[in-house]
Amino acid sequence: MWRAVLYARCSTEEESQKEALVSQVAEAKECITHQGWLLVDEYVESRSGTTTKGRTEYNRLFDDLRLDKFDIIVIKSQDRLMRNVKDWYLFVERLTREQKKLYMYIERKFYTADDALITGIRAILAEDYSRELSKKINNAHQNRQKNNGNVILTNNAYGFRKMKDKSVALDEEEAAIKRRMYELCAAGFGTRTISTILKNDGILNRNGKPFTSTSILRIIHNPINKGTVVMNRKHFDFESKMVIRVPEEGQYIYENKVPATVSEELWELANQKIAERVSEKNLVNSRARIGKNKGKSQLSGKLLCGVCGEPFYRRMRRRYKDNNTIYFWACKKYLDVGRNEGGSDRPQLRRVQLEETEGCDNIHLDEETLYQLLQKVAEENYVTDKEKIVCDMLKMLKTVLQEENVQHYIEIQHQKKEKILKQMDTLVNKLLEGVISDSIYQVKQKELDLQLQQIKDKIKELEQKNVRGKLLSERIEQIESTMRESNVVEKATVTGMLDEVERILVYPEYLEIHFCFSKLLGLEDVSVSGDDIDNVLRVEFGNAFNYLKQKQEERNVVIEMMRENPYITAKMIANELGISLSGANYKIKALKREGKIYFNGKGGHGKWVVLEDGKL
Repeated sequence: MWRAVLYARCSTEEESQKEALVSQVAEAKECITHQGWLLVDEYVESRSGTTTKGRTEYNRLFDDLRLDKFDIIVIKSQDRLMRNVKDWYLFVERLTREQKKLYMYIERKFYTADDALITGIRAILAEDYSRELSKKINNAHQNRQKNNGNVILTNNAYGFRKMKDKSVALDEEEAAIKRRMYELCAAGFGTRTISTILKNDGILNRNGKPFTSTSILRIIHNPINKGTVVMNRKHFDFESKMVIRVPEEGQYIYENKVPATVSEELWELANQKIAERVSEKNLVNSRARIGKNKGKSQLSGKLLCGVCGEPFYRRMRRRYKDNNTIYFWACKKYLDVGRNEGGSDRPQLRRVQLEETEGCDNIHLDEETLYQLLQKVAEENYVTDKEKIVCDMLKMLKTVLQEENVQHYIEIQHQKKEKILKQMDTLVNKLLEGVISDSIYQVKQKELDLQLQQIKDKIKELEQKNVRGKLLSERIEQIESTMRESNVVEKATVTGMLDEVERILVYPEYLEIHFCFSKLLGLEDVSVSGDDIDNVLRVEFGNAFNYLKQKQEERNVVIEMMRENPYITAKMIANELGISLSGANYKIKALKREGKIYFNGKGGHGKWVVLEDGKL
């Protein structure tokens, strides 16, 4: 029995088309049942569009074409798939290569290679129709906006409701939440802090999720909240399939077009506070903005918090003693909320009484120290570990190739083919001898033809798989030969290592560096699991990123020195530790202040006494 799937899509976002989509699915199911095929999956989406971008169900179907999941795709008509010539030919190319069939139930026929010309012409006509339709729609929108027409809001426009007469009214409950955002912003709170405050008060968006700092910033910037509507801000360009921002001189601005959520004074004050914060940030980051990829780092997207799972973000601050710039990486949850230990929230949050604040107590990573650590890892450990990983990977790939040796299955299919051909010869002989009638012969011959075609298709599929396996085997041999002869893993740099790192989990006292096997071997197109290989490099760093613990350890060293030699002087401590005399005196004063030592004597004569828990 042939395995079939259906693909259905409406042409617009109108509700009437949504109902038509239900009918389209029902028609496709009826067709599959009538043909005697087995329905194994459905790809249904209501998203319209001339291209395949953003159409998740179509893209899932396109990817599944490579899998042995179905034999036939059932659609209503060609334009249900797309109205784009390039996308159509890409679809047909993969459909043909993977030996799948396309059935259009309106025409009651399969797509064949003979249809390539006519379907190509149809795709061109459909694309041209969409182009003209796009021009008409854009022109209608522009005329409406130019002539001060009705405001078009999407269903998810927060704080507003569309009325039956096409007017816009405030949703008072949601408008009150937006007013609070403006008030907090005008009071000097940043959008991340506002997000935390709303979250702790149990205020969620329409999707039942907390407001993000980005969505709050978008709300505060939007002039519609002071009653001003800006039309024709963006324009969809059909040829580039991109939304283009229209210059200010081409926009249409209408004041008091909708009910105001906040006063113009509050709107201006909130946006002024944001502008001031941005200006300060840009001034501090002025030196970091020089370069081709502004604000990007090789570590971006790879550092993850091992405590809470959130990503680490790159931030900067000024060193107090010399005002130099220091870059560091911190957990997103800490940046949003602060710490749990001791209720040490971010400074802005301390101004607000919060009942619950779930933060993160993980360390910050000083960027300079982090790169020094990674450089040491690359020089001392990575080359050896990479060699081991690559060897294990090669071994596993070879095992997979052996397990997937399909030559035996090809021979079995050839045996089946020979058996069918013999049955066909026997059937012809029976017909000639008059043993069976012509009608019985035709029925049996049709069954054998179908079985023979299925066997041929299977042989072709197995042979293609066998060729891919041989090619992969040759690639593996080339990779292994290159590794042995050219010493490509002899030297590793931080940059080279990070290119092959998938993620780095950050814990308070160590890192877990996870490598990507495909990148290591240049086999990005090969799906191989590395779960059975030790692809994680653990790097212990102790208190290298914990400033307070570092200072405490240094002071503990001073305590041990005083235990060994109670008559030791500050100058002797400075020489022993390789620090300045003032530095040694500072450590001694800190230990006195903490009640861990005291000096038994006067005028420089006496000895040091170490206290245990404040006691002798």
